[in-house]
Amino acid sequence: MRARLTERQNQAYEFIRAYMRREGKPPTLKEIGEALAIRSSNGVFKLLHALEKKGYIRRLPHEARGISLVEDQESVLALDEGPPTLLIVSRTSSSEPEKLLSRPRGALTVDPRLLKGADPDACLIGIQGDDGMNGDGIRKGDLLVIHHTSWHTLSNGQLAAFLVQEKLIARRFLFMNGKIHLRPADRTYTEETFPPNHPECYVIGPVLSLIRILPS
Repeated sequence: MRARLTERQNQAYEFIRAYMRREGKPPTLKEIGEALAIRSSNGVFKLLHALEKKGYIRRLPHEARGISLVEDQESVLALDEGPPTLLIVSRTSSSEPEKLLSRPRGALTVDPRLLKGADPDACLIGIQGDDGMNGDGIRKGDLLVIHHTSWHTLSNGQLAAFLVQEKLIARRFLFMNGKIHLRPADRTYTEETFPPNHPECYVIGPVLSLIRILPS
């Protein structure tokens, strides 16, 4: 049995795993550092050394992307049967959606039932940025479990997450008259409309569930 990871080591491992599934290649030291807000390459090196020592990765010397995951039978079973760990996205511009997971603010292990059958590698967690969905019981600061997928898969009226400039918000999705409509549930908020692929609006995907942290 492999040694348990610290929270920071787990964040690094989950970023590497998600990056490799998404890009088809390992990240560089610089990309890992940027994602985890580590300024020095030495700090990244120490994290990778710990992951290698604990048996989660292998490193190839003298290669910019010299990282491979250790996928032995034990680790494969753990990934298939264990609860998924999702990255929590940080502030991201709607004009640069490719950076959505490049600098996660953390990671959270969740009950698989919150994903409603969606692929864990295609899911993430966003933080609701306003109270525009109060009428549907969603409050500012709630953690939204989101399936990151094309907006073409959404149905009218479906609850979805959007990036509007640099704010992540949940709204009811509608596509009418060639435009994407973001319909709030709170009457004090106005409905916004954008043409598809507008740089000020990016559709992340459907909201599957939410997690609320109660105030102390």
